[in-house]
Amino acid sequence: MFRIGITLIISFILSNQLFSQQRLDIKGGGTISGKVFDETTKKTVEFANVILFTQKDSVQITGAVTNKEGRFILKGIKPDKYYLYVQFIGYARKKIDKISISELNLNLDLGNIYLETTAITLQNVVVEGKRSPISYQLDKKVIDVSQMQTAISGTAADVLQNVPSVSVDIDGNVSLRGSTNFTVLINGRPSVMSAQDALQQIPASSIQNIELITNPSAKYDASGTAGIINIVLKKNSDLGLSGIVNIMGGLYDKYGSDFLFQYKTPSISYDFGAYFNRRSFPGTNLQEKQFIIGDSTSYLNSTGNMLWQRIYSGIRGGIDFDLSDFDNLSISGRYGSGQFHRNSILNYDQWSNTAPQQIYYLSNTTGNHYGTYYAVNTNYLHKFGTNGHEITAEVFFHHNNSNEAALTSSTQNNIQFNGTETTELGPQSEIRGKLDYTLPITKLEKFSAGAEYFSRLKQDINALYNYDSTNNVYEFQPHFSNTNYFNRTRFAAYSMYVDQWDSLAAQVGVRTEYTYQLVKLAETNQKFSLSRWDFFPSLHTSLNLAGGTQLMASYTRRIERPDGGDLEPFYTWFNANNVRIGNPNLRPELIDSYELGYQTFLGSVSISNDFYYRFTHDRIEHINSVYAENVTLNSIANLGSDYSPGGEFMILFNPIKLWEFNLMGDIYDYRITGVISSESFSRESVNWSIKNNNVFKLAAETDLQINTRYFSPSVSAQGTWGGFFTTDLAVKHNLFEKKLSLTLQIGDLFRTGKREFTSQGMDFYNYNYFTRQSPTVMLNIRYTFNNYKDKKQVNQDQQDNGNSPD
Repeated sequence: MFRIGITLIISFILSNQLFSQQRLDIKGGGTISGKVFDETTKKTVEFANVILFTQKDSVQITGAVTNKEGRFILKGIKPDKYYLYVQFIGYARKKIDKISISELNLNLDLGNIYLETTAITLQNVVVEGKRSPISYQLDKKVIDVSQMQTAISGTAADVLQNVPSVSVDIDGNVSLRGSTNFTVLINGRPSVMSAQDALQQIPASSIQNIELITNPSAKYDASGTAGIINIVLKKNSDLGLSGIVNIMGGLYDKYGSDFLFQYKTPSISYDFGAYFNRRSFPGTNLQEKQFIIGDSTSYLNSTGNMLWQRIYSGIRGGIDFDLSDFDNLSISGRYGSGQFHRNSILNYDQWSNTAPQQIYYLSNTTGNHYGTYYAVNTNYLHKFGTNGHEITAEVFFHHNNSNEAALTSSTQNNIQFNGTETTELGPQSEIRGKLDYTLPITKLEKFSAGAEYFSRLKQDINALYNYDSTNNVYEFQPHFSNTNYFNRTRFAAYSMYVDQWDSLAAQVGVRTEYTYQLVKLAETNQKFSLSRWDFFPSLHTSLNLAGGTQLMASYTRRIERPDGGDLEPFYTWFNANNVRIGNPNLRPELIDSYELGYQTFLGSVSISNDFYYRFTHDRIEHINSVYAENVTLNSIANLGSDYSPGGEFMILFNPIKLWEFNLMGDIYDYRITGVISSESFSRESVNWSIKNNNVFKLAAETDLQINTRYFSPSVSAQGTWGGFFTTDLAVKHNLFEKKLSLTLQIGDLFRTGKREFTSQGMDFYNYNYFTRQSPTVMLNIRYTFNNYKDKKQVNQDQQDNGNSPD
């Protein structure tokens, strides 16, 4: 791992030397600086390309990339006359002429530079262009949710179906580069819900953008081996009252609504929002199981209908005070509830080689995962000046009640003969405190440091009831009913240094975390504890080459700690055919992650490539085996290691003026090795996916979006996932100067979505095939009021009315 990291760094240095030989000798000259903004939003533009040319012969001299504050600086500029271009994906390229560096004026500040979004002409109507739905920055990818029309009535998980690095299965489960071990943040803060629940509950209509951080720096919590998904919720920056309301409904019992109101004065802003969403997914399921115990093999097959249903609602609000020009205080809170129902009616067929007479029966299962949560966050910011010298303090608290219940009944000829009832109550509280300090040393050089405290307390109360056919009741089973207490406390500290030298920028950091963990069983007073230190270095570099080409390389180390439920050392029954047991001796996963990115322009075509290598130590996997006849045991262990060398690409361009084309793909060689039941194993698959997003401009206010996706088969320690292909379509039409918009979505247009999984071990075989009813159809109606009208549109309106702009 160390050699690979050193090789990347050396390669960058050699590349810099190679390209510097092609440029003029500019040592000892002056500087040209400036700051780049979005003309519409007035926000800074990070990672814009700035390229300098001589006026007399248009020879390229040097270039730079804007930093997080939108600032750039070109150093070593010899006295002469120049011009420069500023460009970024989705914006019109801007040229600045008549730049002069002389011995009397060596340092030139161009001030604020504003970039306009591209525009096209359609039947003599100016149509506002769109930014790229996905943009690349130094340490993350940013997804503009407003341009994902096929997901506007869905959730964050639906949006992520159409972006690189992410795959979403038919059940809505998200994986980041093949791993479900990632962290979800909301506005940069930890999510109250689990990662999967957060992505499947937050409405897409309330999200401004989603940030994918596959190699987070040392500033971030090190949890989540695959990285971080940060959901940035909408927030208006305009003064006065503004708001947005969404109403949606569709086939198969899907409907919902959400709203967000904001009021802003020069010194105080308020926001309040709420949402309700009901999403049902009916489908059919087929399963075939084999259980091997000695010389006996039993068979258990089932077919039937299943219904998955998610019902969630919540409110959020906040207040933001500008106490002075240098002090800001914000307080925000969230409250919500969620239910996940999983019901099935399955016809079973059971027999064995020793008892070949087939037994047929009907099984009815009703499962419910439900609970409420609330969270409060306070943030204080103090600026020591206007140059980015600042300190922030944050306190975050949340509490949730996550409960589960499942009832199964087996009948023959309408007479019940078997069944189970399981319950699990899981109250949990969490508190975090953070302190971050940033010290600019020069315009491009800065140092930052911080500390964090984290504590989580959780209780799990599990109970099992078995059906007694004699008395027609479910009887409590004390031997399989347990109470478990879980406590994890963590202290962390980090420091980072950032600097830029001409076209080369680097960010280096280190983080250390101390973790104390305790698992306690109430019935036996048995305790399992853990105490350990971990260190997490990070390195991010970028190199700006000729023609707007950029190279980016990074290395980080991450960790995935097992959840409290994974550590429970007792049997917990799901239903009559499935039981699980945790492992209190689980070690956390550690991952070393290397990335090398390349981004360039070929005319108006944007091309991005990422190459990565991920190595996981102490890989945690769920393992299936036979517990008893027709009963599967699910356990968990550190199996060994896995490896994922791979690459991603994305191409953005407009084949014609009315057609935006986005093609992205991912391929990696996945290998997992280790030991299961004292037997060594090794499995490998070449996993790949390809996604194509198209937007067609049908009229001035009407867009058609078509998205297609294919995911190849892949392997796990014991199983193989089948590949699948889906197509989504959406039509959006704007009315009343874009205050009202109608979006019709059709999901899985050709009914090709599926979930197919095969797993096999020494004593079992399992095959599962599930399909949902499709296509799904949803209509979204959105209304905005007092919405921002950009300067370009104001000017155009004035010109249309015969007026000149002020």
